Amino acid sequence: MEYENAQKLKEKLLDDHEGIALEDLIDGNEIITDGGVCYDIENTSKLKFSMLNPEKAREKILSDLKLLSGIGASREQKLQSEGYKTIEDLVEHERFGKEASNLLKIVDGCKKCDILDWISEWYSKSHPMALFSSSFSNDEDFIFLDIETLGFCNVPIILLGVAKIHGDEICVNQYLSRSVGEESAVLEAFLSHVKSESVFVTFNGQTFDVPYIRNRMKYFGIKSNLDMPHFDLLHFSRRTWSDELPNCQLTTIENHLFGIEREDDVPSGLVPAFYKTYIKTQNIGPLVPIIEHNRQDIITLALIFSRLHDEYSLY
Repeated sequence: MEYENAQKLKEKLLDDHEGIALEDLIDGNEIITDGGVCYDIENTSKLKFSMLNPEKAREKILSDLKLLSGIGASREQKLQSEGYKTIEDLVEHERFGKEASNLLKIVDGCKKCDILDWISEWYSKSHPMALFSSSFSNDEDFIFLDIETLGFCNVPIILLGVAKIHGDEICVNQYLSRSVGEESAVLEAFLSHVKSESVFVTFNGQTFDVPYIRNRMKYFGIKSNLDMPHFDLLHFSRRTWSDELPNCQLTTIENHLFGIEREDDVPSGLVPAFYKTYIKTQNIGPLVPIIEHNRQDIITLALIFSRLHDEYSLY
C-alpha cells in the first residue's frame, strides 16, 4: 500500500510540476565551492529549544561516584554514608583522589570530547549521563544532520541537510545535487559548517550518515576531520520511549510527541526512485517531497534533542 500510494503521489507531482523550474518553485541559491556548484535551500523557522544548563549538568555528573574505577553501587552507598556525596568530595581520598581530580579537571575545563569519552567508559551511548555532557556546548555548536542518498552503500549523496540553532530560531541549509555531478560541491558546502567545536546530532547517524559522508569524501579525495562529539538520537529514543510507542521510527516519534502529521511524504526507501525519475524526466515534481522530507527530519531532530533534555533533567 505504501508503494502504491507513493507511485500515485509521484505521478501527481509530475503532472503538477510540468514545465516548472526548480528556482521558480523552491527559493534557493546556486553556490560555488571548491568542489563545484550546487543548490542551497535555506529557511528559518521559530523553535523552542531547551537544554540542561551546564551547572546542573556538572552537578549531575559529579554526583555519580560510579564514574570512577572501583566504585560500584554498593561502594557508592558506603562512600556516601561516609560523607563523600560527590566526586569533588573524593579529591583528597587516598584511593580515589587522583582519578577524581582528573575527572574534575575535565568537567570544569568543559572538555566536551573527554567528558563524553569518560562517561562512555561506564555507561551506554544512550544513558542520561551521556546526554548531560552535551550541556557543555553552546546551542550554536550543534549541527543537526540528515542525508538522502541513491542507496545504502557507496552511491551518491543527493541531498545533505544541516541545521543550526540561533536564539529562538532554527536555520536549515539543504545542499541539493541537481545532478549526481554536484555531489562533491554538496560535501564541500556541508564542511563549511563544521568547526573544531561542532557537535553532531543525528538519527542513526553514527551508523549511517557520518560514515557515509566520510566514505564519499574519501571517494572525492576530500580531507576533513569529522571526529566530533556525536549524539545519535535513535539510541536515546529507544531507551526513553520504546515502551510507549509502536516503534521508534523518526516519523512515529514526531507524531506521538509533537503531533506532527506529514502530508504527501515520500518514504525514505523510495527516495532513490523519486530522484531517478527527476533525473530521467527533468521534472522537479519528485524532488519536492524529498526536500520537504529531509527538512522535516532535521527539525524533528532538534525537537527530540530538546525533549530529551527536558525528560532527562528529572533523572
